[in-house]
Amino acid sequence: MLLGEYIAFLDSDDYVECTIYEKMYNKAKTENSDMVECDFIWEYPNKIKKDIGAIYSNKKEAIEKARVVAWNKLIKTDIIKKQNLEFPVGLRYEDVEFFYKLVPYLNKISFVKECLIHYVQRENSIVNTQNIRTKEIFIVLENVIEYYKQIGIFEEYKQELEYIYARFLLCSSLKRMCKIKDKTQRKEALKENWDNINKNFPNWKKNEILKKHSLKNIYIKSCNKITYKIYCFFLKII
Repeated sequence: MLLGEYIAFLDSDDYVECTIYEKMYNKAKTENSDMVECDFIWEYPNKIKKDIGAIYSNKKEAIEKARVVAWNKLIKTDIIKKQNLEFPVGLRYEDVEFFYKLVPYLNKISFVKECLIHYVQRENSIVNTQNIRTKEIFIVLENVIEYYKQIGIFEEYKQELEYIYARFLLCSSLKRMCKIKDKTQRKEALKENWDNINKNFPNWKKNEILKKHSLKNIYIKSCNKITYKIYCFFLKII
């Protein structure tokens, strides 16, 4: 049972600055926010890196630009309860599904531009251990697409959904799949990855968001049957 006006989620491995929720709550109350997001620090055993996110002002920008984790956000509890939003059980990438299902109900998003969370990185953590379960990103993204269709807004957000689908499968998820140790499983995942992009969004290379200049977009647009195999080879060995 969810109680309280706002809710925050925190992974057990991570820790926060003592002022985080006071600052985020004050921002939420001042601006009547549905959600408040803060920046965070990647904390490795021998280094740290600040993660300063983009500021986005509407739902379409949120799909395109947001960091799809739940633990750097303060969310109005009534939205979650009213829409019956839950994290998928038994799947990796549960934050991805939860966040994208939340986006359609966010009318006011605010930001605290301070690094208030320490995202602790361990080599043996689930997120850094790659096996056939890495393919669960396909299920999560399919769940998101199906949800947008069910509530009748898929066409309105198709461009953004197409973009993040291609971005996930050609960037972060591709890198993870290339690190699957079992050769047979790795080959299966990489083939399914490329097939899914072209099956679900056959015209993804014409996506308008890809016209925005960035190194990531240049890389994504460069992917074809040949370059995809080349990228997979290099990602496997680095």
